[in-house]
Amino acid sequence: MTGQPDQQQPTPLHVFLSDAAEHALAALQPGELDAVEKLIERLTVHPRLGIPVPGGTDPEVDDYTARTDPAADTGDRISVVYRYHEAMSSVFVTWIIAGP
Repeated sequence: MTGQPDQQQPTPLHVFLSDAAEHALAALQPGELDAVEKLIERLTVHPRLGIPVPGGTDPEVDDYTARTDPAADTGDRISVVYRYHEAMSSVFVTWIIAGP
């Protein structure tokens, strides 16, 4: 025992991808894909990481957009648009936006 209180990690959330997000994911360069996967992994523990998007229609769902770190191969940053449903412990990625 170290005298420190237990620092329990939160239970990771479930992440779901829309058909459009899966299609966009398949078209990414390897470094971009890695950057998106790392961001999604962070969202499973910190779902409010992104910038809130106002105007959602469901009061139980919060909408966010987040940007990845620069991709290792292209240097591009990818935008990920997602919804966080706290009661369902889930993140739903609706869009992955890459390109100029």
